Amino acid sequence: MSAVDRLLESRLIGIVRVDDLDVAVASAACAIEAGLQVIEVTFTLASAARAIERLRAEHPAALIGAGTVRTLSELEDAAAAGAEFLVAPGLNPDLVEAARGRELLMIPGVFTASEVDAALRLGVRLLKLFPAEPLGPAYMASLLQPFPAATMIPTGGITAANAPAYLQAGAAAVAMGSSLFPAGRIKAEGPGVVASPVAQALAAVRRESEGDRK
Repeated sequence: MSAVDRLLESRLIGIVRVDDLDVAVASAACAIEAGLQVIEVTFTLASAARAIERLRAEHPAALIGAGTVRTLSELEDAAAAGAEFLVAPGLNPDLVEAARGRELLMIPGVFTASEVDAALRLGVRLLKLFPAEPLGPAYMASLLQPFPAATMIPTGGITAANAPAYLQAGAAAVAMGSSLFPAGRIKAEGPGVVASPVAQALAAVRRESEGDRK
């Protein structure tokens, strides 16, 4: 199964932004044990490449990617670490082409109709709507109307509470960061605190997925 198929089947991406390498890896591991199948480690962390490399080695069944990829150097570091997909905050044609040359899935960030149009012209259909909040599901649905070929993953402000509304509005999957990996609580209570929010998010996404199949 391709990275795209695995990502869309899971319908939930967990975004890890925890500064300490060991804590980031441990938090991701707890999330995977709780059932999360797709992890994105952001390159806002100095140790992102090492975290990706460790997670790939220790959790081969999970899909591990790199987020906040903004430069060719970061893309190369992510690829060398074994990242199975890349996520960018914006639309950078050079990064899109570089990822394509490495046969890596790139999910660029878009927010406006012009950016969606430009991404589709580059041959990219899987797009990160960022930031999804505060405009919400209605904005995403309106943005999708003139672009039926686009596949959206809303990111930024997504929680277990509002994820079903985004999926109902046409999102193919959702991505959650601090709602799954609350840095303050992890620091205070340990990586195990992620298990409960991961379970809640997975339950919300699965309920909506089951509703789609009825």
